[in-house]
Amino acid sequence: MSQHQILADRLDWNLLRAFIAIVEERSITRAADRLHLTQPAVSLALKRLEQCLQRRLVIRGAGAFEVTAAGEAVYREAIKISAGLALLNASLEEAEEDLSGHVHLMLVSRVPSPDLDDILAQFHARHPRVSFELEVSTSAEIHHALLHRRAGIGICLMSAPVLGLQRRVFSRQSYAFYCGRSHPLFGQNNLPVDALRDEPIISFTSEQLNDSLAPIAQFRRTHALRGKTIGISGTLDEVIRMVRCGLGIACLPEHAASMEVQAGQLFQLPPYEGVAQMESYLCWPEQGTLSASEEAFLTHARAHLRRQQARA
Repeated sequence: MSQHQILADRLDWNLLRAFIAIVEERSITRAADRLHLTQPAVSLALKRLEQCLQRRLVIRGAGAFEVTAAGEAVYREAIKISAGLALLNASLEEAEEDLSGHVHLMLVSRVPSPDLDDILAQFHARHPRVSFELEVSTSAEIHHALLHRRAGIGICLMSAPVLGLQRRVFSRQSYAFYCGRSHPLFGQNNLPVDALRDEPIISFTSEQLNDSLAPIAQFRRTHALRGKTIGISGTLDEVIRMVRCGLGIACLPEHAASMEVQAGQLFQLPPYEGVAQMESYLCWPEQGTLSASEEAFLTHARAHLRRQQARA
């Protein structure tokens, strides 16, 4: 019997599932917590997988953790298998004449609503049997979920292309600095940017030079805004809450801050032309792992965006 046949007959998917967790958590203990298993059970799963494949997959010891070249190759293939299994259930649900099934859409908070509202309403009118889950998360978590097939489609920020994902511009957003009513700068006009230099900052978790809100981090570095980071959140609503409560200043999307400004809760700070223009993207895995309902929704959303772009 060939090695290929042996693997096909004997390889247990649960061993690969444990290995994915080990690689992503870079720890047997954290992988066990994630899988709700005991540490010895996860260690045994790794040992059995290495015996089955006759390869060393992970090197551990003295605080070190290294995935071997063979381990990297197994991890890549295991992710593909995981995506295929996730698709299997969706495909079974949709094996009927009328389109049904489920669309798991992950999105950042406060996505500008007109386009998304129209896309959802029109798609539901055409395919009323398709159900939806809309999950709000950070851009980094959305990228990770799409790559690992824990969601089919996302709407998120992306400062640079992500290997393994395709994207199309969904909307453009302007970002500017704001403070709350109790802040000393509230109501002061014609301020220079230097007035913000030592002000406490409230930031998004993705406000890093190598993350989706990199333009904001770059602006802060360029203009030497050295105030202490007094609050941080991955959720727009919680960043706005901290600004409204007077903890510090934050760079917010103007469409999300506009109602708070009109209500007198927030006040725009310099630079008055804004800090950056950033694009949110409709994203999906480039590997063909979408279910029929997800494919239909993605096709509908992209067609809607093309029509909107043609009218602009």
